[in-house]
Amino acid sequence: MLNKALIRPAANEDADQAVPLLLSAGEGLLVAIFGQGEIARTTDFLRYAWQQEAGQYGFKNHWVAEYNHQIVGLITCWHNTLPADFDRQTLLSITHFFGLEQAMEVVLQSQQLTASLHPPATYELGIGHLAVSTHLQRTGVGGQLLTHAENMAHRLAKTALVLDVHVNNHVARAFYRAKGFVEREQIASFVQMGKTLTPPAKP
Repeated sequence: MLNKALIRPAANEDADQAVPLLLSAGEGLLVAIFGQGEIARTTDFLRYAWQQEAGQYGFKNHWVAEYNHQIVGLITCWHNTLPADFDRQTLLSITHFFGLEQAMEVVLQSQQLTASLHPPATYELGIGHLAVSTHLQRTGVGGQLLTHAENMAHRLAKTALVLDVHVNNHVARAFYRAKGFVEREQIASFVQMGKTLTPPAKP
């Protein structure tokens, strides 16, 4: 078990270490949407979007796990009270990187591939982009990131966590089950998993 990592808000300067983790969190899907099969092109876009700060892939809505001054884990959280321009900033990142004509194709591809994913309900905190460096998996970093998400959920008065995982990602599904998540339903290639949270003890 790894000594406790520092969980902190992500920063622009984390890009070199954080973007590969962001890619690994959903490589197949991200490469299909943003790279047309090319990992390098996908990485270039994710790095650009990360540095734009806001939006789905910007650093502002991510948290990192830092250990020995290295970024070893990553997570993001979705909820119904995100900034009003969250989706607009995501679209701007895509448009500015790809250009208007190609951006329309990227958005259409994204909608087709993610149609089975659903946003969290008002009482849920959605989890995404959870990734841990390969050499530190099974050391507790992923659990620490989930604990951070639970704490955030309590602060936002959410009573459950929810996420989507690819049906063939059996390692991730087993990890989430071990952390108290229950598989709710399978829609297309994804399984929705949820965890009801126990209210924190009052001091």
